[in-house]
Amino acid sequence: MRKFLLFNLLLLLFFSSRAQQFSYEATGDHGKLWNVIQDPSVPERLYAISLINHVMVSNDRGNNWEIFYSFENSATQISSLKLLPGNRSFAFVAQSPDMSMSGLYVVDIETKAIIKHYITPDQYLGAWVASYDIYDPEGMVAVINTQYMEGFSLVITEVYLTKDGGENMPGIYYSRENQSVHINNSFFHPDDPKKIYLARGLGSEGVNGGLFISSDEGNTWREELAGKGSLSAVAFNPKDHKEFFIGSFINFGVAPQALFHTLDSGKTFEQVPVSFTDQTLNNIVQIVYDPGNNRNLWMTDENEILKSTDGGAHWSSTTFQPRSPVYYYGTSLLVNPKNSNDLLIFSDAWPQHSTDGGKTFTQVKLPFCVATSVGLGNGGNGQLYYSVLGGYVSKNLTTGKAAAYNIQAYDMVNVREMQVIPDSTVPGRIFLFRASDGFANPSELFYSDDQGATLRQLPADQFATGLGFIQRDPDHKDRYWISYSYYSSFSTLFRVDFSDAANPEVIDVPLTFNGVLTAAYLPAGNSGQTIYISAGSKVYLSQDGGATWGEKIQGLDLTDGYDMIWDLKANPFDDKTMAVATTQGIFQTTNGGDQWILSLAATDLKRVSYSDAVNGHIIAASFTSNYTDTRLVFSTNKGAKWSDVSADMLAYLSCGSPIELKYYEDHADIYFATPDLGVVKYQLKHLLSPQLLFLTSFTGSLQRGNAFLEWRTRNEEGLLHYELERSTNNKDFSLINTQQASNSNGTFYYKYEDLEFPGLAAQFGNVYYRLKLVSTDNSFAYSDTVKLTARDMYIYPVPASNDINLHIQGLTQPAKYRILLVDVSGRQYSIQQYNIPAGQTTINMPITRLASGMYIMLVETRPGDIRKFKFIKL
Repeated sequence: MRKFLLFNLLLLLFFSSRAQQFSYEATGDHGKLWNVIQDPSVPERLYAISLINHVMVSNDRGNNWEIFYSFENSATQISSLKLLPGNRSFAFVAQSPDMSMSGLYVVDIETKAIIKHYITPDQYLGAWVASYDIYDPEGMVAVINTQYMEGFSLVITEVYLTKDGGENMPGIYYSRENQSVHINNSFFHPDDPKKIYLARGLGSEGVNGGLFISSDEGNTWREELAGKGSLSAVAFNPKDHKEFFIGSFINFGVAPQALFHTLDSGKTFEQVPVSFTDQTLNNIVQIVYDPGNNRNLWMTDENEILKSTDGGAHWSSTTFQPRSPVYYYGTSLLVNPKNSNDLLIFSDAWPQHSTDGGKTFTQVKLPFCVATSVGLGNGGNGQLYYSVLGGYVSKNLTTGKAAAYNIQAYDMVNVREMQVIPDSTVPGRIFLFRASDGFANPSELFYSDDQGATLRQLPADQFATGLGFIQRDPDHKDRYWISYSYYSSFSTLFRVDFSDAANPEVIDVPLTFNGVLTAAYLPAGNSGQTIYISAGSKVYLSQDGGATWGEKIQGLDLTDGYDMIWDLKANPFDDKTMAVATTQGIFQTTNGGDQWILSLAATDLKRVSYSDAVNGHIIAASFTSNYTDTRLVFSTNKGAKWSDVSADMLAYLSCGSPIELKYYEDHADIYFATPDLGVVKYQLKHLLSPQLLFLTSFTGSLQRGNAFLEWRTRNEEGLLHYELERSTNNKDFSLINTQQASNSNGTFYYKYEDLEFPGLAAQFGNVYYRLKLVSTDNSFAYSDTVKLTARDMYIYPVPASNDINLHIQGLTQPAKYRILLVDVSGRQYSIQQYNIPAGQTTINMPITRLASGMYIMLVETRPGDIRKFKFIKL
C-alpha cells in the first residue's frame, strides 16, 4: 500500500507541475465547467470549456484541472467543444464583440495553433454558429449551421458546407425557403461525408421539426420524422454507424418528448417507448454510449437521468426535483471506459461524481465560478474575500477555511451581485455594496468587523448604480469618505462616521465641480481635513474637510470631457508621491500634486498601486472590455522604466473589476475576479528580473552524446540578446554562445548544441548551463540553471504501439534498476529488475497487451532516486 501511495504521489507531482504562475483560490463549492469531453485515446484525460474563453484539461479524470488553451480575446465566449477524428485537434465556436473574431475554429492539440477559422458568408450580418460537424482530422470538410437576427425579433437560419477548409462554402439550407424552420443540429454520417443530417426545430408558419437527410452533399433532401416535433441530440453506435438514436428538443407542446431509433442510417425509424417525467422544457439534452459496454446508453434531460442496459430498447429513470442542487439540465455525462459505474455529470447544477452507476452522487468541487469582485484583508492572517451568486465568501489564506454568506440559488434569475471592499487597515473589516437596479431595488451598503459574519447597514444613496470609492480617514478608525455614481454620468460624495453604530452620522459633501469620482486619498496627520479626489480628468484637493476645493492639474495633459482619471494612489513611503491611471497613461507627482509628469504612455490602464514592501515598486493594470484585454505593467525604479505582463502571459484572463495586490520584496501576488475561473492568483515572480517574463522555457537534453540546449520565448519587445553560459562547478560560468533577440512580439524558439559537453562531462561529471537575458538598456537577468550529466536515460518511441525502449548511457559501473509501468490512476502493470552494465544499453519492453492510454515509466536507480517518463500507448 505504501508503494502505491508513493507512486500516486509522484504522479500527482508530475501532472500538477506547471509553467504558468496561476493558482485558483475560490473554495470549489460554486464551480462549474461546460461541454466536458473525454479523449478516446487517453481515457483519463478530459477537456472542458470554462464559462468564457478557456479550454481546460484534466489528466486524472477531473480531480485536477488547468488551462490548456486560451482564446486570444478575453471578451470572447467559446462553446461547442469537440475533438476531431484522430484526436489530434479540437474545434469550438467563438462569439466575440469583434465580429471578425467570431466563427468556428480548429486548433491543433500539440502546438495549440489555430489550423482553421471558418468565416461563413453571413458572418458580416452578425451570424453565430448554432451547430456544426467536422468530418476529417484536418478540418477540411465541415457543415456549419448559422443563425442571425433580422430586425429585432426575426431569426434567420443558414447552413453551409465546405470541402476545402472554408475556401468555398455554398449554402445548403435557408430557413426562408423552408417554411422558416430553424436547424437545431447539423451532422455528417460518420462513414460518408456526402450524407448530411439536419435536425430541424420549430417554425413560424405552421411547420415544425423533422429530420432532413441528404445523400448528395445537400443538393437534395428527404424528410423523416415529419410531424414528430423539434429534434436535436444524436448518438451513433460506435461499433455500427448504421444505428443511431435521435431525441426531441424543446417543443413547447407542439409534440411530446420522444426518442427515435434507426438501424439503417435513417431510412426508417421507430419511436422508443420511454416514460419521461414532465417538468418545464421536456427535451433530451444528450445521448451517450458507454465506451466500455456498447449495450449501455445514457440520456440526460431537464430533470432526469435515464439509462438503458439493453442497447436502448428499455430505459429506467432517476428523477430530480425542481431546482435540485444535485442535477438540473445535464449538459455532459461521461462514463469511465474502464468502469461503467463511474460517472461524471456536469449540469446547470453543481457537477457530480457517481461510483455506483448513478444511484448516489457526490459534488465535484471546482474553483471555476463567476466571481464578480475580490478583496484582501489583513487581520494578521490574510483574508480573501470574493463575491459569487449574489453573496460573498470569506477565506483564510493561511488555513484555507472559508465561510459563505447570502449565496443565492444557482438558477436564480436577475441576481444582484454584491461588491466586496475590504479595509486592509482595520482587521476583519469589510464593506459590501449592492447597486440599485434603477427601478424597484435601491442600493445597499453594509459593513462588518468580523470578516463578513455579521453585517450592519449604513445609509446609502438609494438610486446609486455604482460605487466610486470608500476611503478611510487614517486619523479616525470609523470615519470614511464614500462616493456613489449614477450610470457613470455623475457622482455624489458623503462623509460617514459610524463610531456610534446605532446612529451613524452621514454628511453630504457638496461638490463644486463636475465629473465622475473614481478615487480618493487622505494623508495622515490633519484630522481628516486633507483629501485628494480624482473626478473626470482632474485631481482636486481640499484642506478643510471638503468645504473648498482646488485643482491639482499642472502637467496633467488631459482633455476635459474626453479623458478620464480612473485611479489615484499614494506611495506608502512618501505621501507627497502619487500616481494616477488615466486614459493617456500613468502620471506621477512627487510634490503633492503641484506638478505631474507622464511616467508611462498607455490608453487602457485602469488601476495603479504602489508597493508597501519596497519603495519604488509600482504595478498598474487594465481590465477586459470590448476593446481591451486584462494585462499588467510594473516598474521597480519609481516609474523610470516599465515592463509589460501581456494578456498572453496572463492566459487572456477575463477580468472586468478591480484587482487586489499583495507585495513582497521580490514578487507580488495579484488576485483577479474572473467570470469563468473564479478567483485567480497570478504570482509575478520576476518583479526584480523582468527579462525573465520573456522566457517560457529553458531546457537541456543529450542528443548524439552532446548537450542540446533550447529555449522558447514570447513578446520579446525591449530584449537585445541571449548569452548562453556554461560551468563545471555551478559557480564560475563562462560565455559559450550569443544569439540576438527579435525585439518584437510573437513566439520564438532558440537552440544550441554544445559539442564540448562529452569531454567536460567525462572529466567533471556534471555540466551546468544558464541563460543571460540582456535588455536594450543593458539590464539583464539570469534563468534557472540546467544541469546535465553523461549519466542519462531516455525512452523511445513516443507515442508507442508495440514496444517501449529505455536507453541508458554513461554508467561508470554496473547497477541494478527497478522499472515499473503504471497508468495515470496508479494501477501497476509491470515491475521488473534489470542488471545494467557500464557504458550504455537499451532495455526493450513489449506493451502490446496494454490498453490505449497514457502511462508512466518509473525507474528506480537507487532507493529513493526515481526517474519518471510519460508516454502514450496507441
